[in-house]
Amino acid sequence: MSWSGGHGVLRRDGAGFGLAERGPFWFPEWRRAERAGTEGTKRGAEGLYPELASLGGLVLPFGPMQVRASSFKGDRPPCPVDPHHPVDRHGAYGRYANCDDAEQENIERFLCRPCGHTISVLPDRKLPYRAVPVPLLEKHFDAQANPGQIPEPPATQNEKGCLKRAWARFQQRVAPLIATLGQMIRSVKPSAAQLWNQLRRHSNLPTILLELAQPFNTSLLHDYLCLQLWTSPT
Repeated sequence: MSWSGGHGVLRRDGAGFGLAERGPFWFPEWRRAERAGTEGTKRGAEGLYPELASLGGLVLPFGPMQVRASSFKGDRPPCPVDPHHPVDRHGAYGRYANCDDAEQENIERFLCRPCGHTISVLPDRKLPYRAVPVPLLEKHFDAQANPGQIPEPPATQNEKGCLKRAWARFQQRVAPLIATLGQMIRSVKPSAAQLWNQLRRHSNLPTILLELAQPFNTSLLHDYLCLQLWTSPT
């Protein structure tokens, strides 16, 4: 069973394609994921492999939630709205492992049956909706925030494009992040470089992403819908 739309074909079994059609043009899926994540839609790398809960052969039209692997202990995440709910394994979906080729890795998915929602577990080395790895992004941001003091990390041409877009997006995120973090940010009106350096004095990027996700339900580069809590059915 499959569902086709204006951005290619989405299959219920999570099957994916190396390229997806958009009008007369063809975009690699990792690039489309960046575009979707930047625009703040529900479609990104995860959107290309939709995390729709399936119960009794029915697809439930509820939004998934994404948590980071270091946010919980044990072999599965708890339900984010009621830790007493049973959570079962619910397969996996594919995400591109890097910016340069079609290599994929599986992202584990779980289902809270009482809520009818799925929970995906994102490895700490991954960013939401972006193919560039967390360690590389951290080094690039360090260099951008400290020109002449910290060298740029080695990167492929595709990675350089991803990094450039990510820094440009971070520059647009200064005001929302200050509003979210409040008095945790000392400068009144910091630049993107000043904000990044303050965040880095606190910790590394994996920890920054974790602490933005919990308790703020946001991320460094966007207020992704997949980080928002759903409403408990009880």
